[in-house]
Amino acid sequence: MAAEGDILSAEVETAPGRQSQAAAVLTRLGVKVLHVGTTISVSAPRDVWERVFGLPQAEVPGELSGLVVAVHLAEPPDFHAL
Repeated sequence: MAAEGDILSAEVETAPGRQSQAAAVLTRLGVKVLHVGTTISVSAPRDVWERVFGLPQAEVPGELSGLVVAVHLAEPPDFHAL
């Protein structure tokens, strides 16, 4: 199992009305779908991201073309001691 730092989260922006189809493909590709709404909240270990989307710049793979418009990787929080 990947360490917490190796899990990447993102919001996936889909073509209008294609959320369910995109979520099904993402799941099949090994990406964990957390929530489906106007965007799809997802997470996956770094190695899955590298295989599916490529890193450091996430690109929409062919299986998701026409379904996914953009992938917005979440930035990890920046914690500061008080």
